[in-house]
Amino acid sequence: IIVGIGIVLNIVLIKGILSAKASGAFLFLVQIAIVDVLTLLISNWELHYLFQHAWTLPKVHCSLYRGFDSFTSVATVYFIVGLNFHAIATYNLAVEIAKSTLATPEQECAEDSVTEENGYEVTTDAISQKRSLTIDYRYRKTRISVLFPILLVWFIAVSESLPVFLFSDVNDHQQTQQCAILTNTSINNFAISLLVIGIRIVIPTVALVITTIQLVIKFHNGKHFPHPDEVDENVAFALKLSIFLSVSYLVFAMQRLYGSLLLELLSVPLIVSKYGLVNSTIGIILTVCYYSVSFIRPLVTIIMCKQKNSHVDINFVCRKKVITAREAKEILL
Repeated sequence: IIVGIGIVLNIVLIKGILSAKASGAFLFLVQIAIVDVLTLLISNWELHYLFQHAWTLPKVHCSLYRGFDSFTSVATVYFIVGLNFHAIATYNLAVEIAKSTLATPEQECAEDSVTEENGYEVTTDAISQKRSLTIDYRYRKTRISVLFPILLVWFIAVSESLPVFLFSDVNDHQQTQQCAILTNTSINNFAISLLVIGIRIVIPTVALVITTIQLVIKFHNGKHFPHPDEVDENVAFALKLSIFLSVSYLVFAMQRLYGSLLLELLSVPLIVSKYGLVNSTIGIILTVCYYSVSFIRPLVTIIMCKQKNSHVDINFVCRKKVITAREAKEILL
């Protein structure tokens, strides 16, 4: 039930954002929602694996499960980190524009006072030229591009998960079959372990913690200055959304990296089952917590978008257009 509802919520979120032609932080949300759909789809494989205490499905399913698990894990955390950097950059841009906007009137007043003291006459052409220069000065960069970061995250996710797709297989040499990453040599085992630990655990953990702290600080400081009209995005909403996604990942998903994945990578060969240090019941509970965040994320995001103080104009429910009598008459004519 949770899987089905979660997939529907993510599809509703994607459709609403794309229909509104939203940009910026919302494009990161679309990518995260797409990955959440894939995450929920592979949850059945893992839950079946945990309940059976062995891999009883075909071998090709093992490769798909391991590969997509790695792919979605990397994509999710890096898209959240990318959204954090985008929100921080948008905040810095808003602060810069707000400061320059406050400084421009003071500079113009100073120039006017100097002109009056010297007794110069300002002609109409000079005034027009000054106005045009002022417009050109303010017509600057008002948004942060997200295309390159999004493409970069997809590239990292594919590059990291490709070796997992290739080396994942069912281990037939034990009493119970396990779906694991099986390598031919110890060198390959060390290389894959180092790659996965670095990309899936170390880098995202450091980046997520640092950016989350910066987001909280900037969200607190952002209450002291008005939102400039030149910035297209809602800076406060982007910061608040990034904080929620980061905290929810730290609470629900970070335990999987250190409680299960790290143990799998440190074993030789990589055949330790999920959450090998705890009993099966706790392992199932932690697994459900990990996959439930893919249901919680779109639900809370939709609720945040519908709040009045968010100022987000996105409709997630299709509404029939009411045709007035005048419009109906024009259609008939």
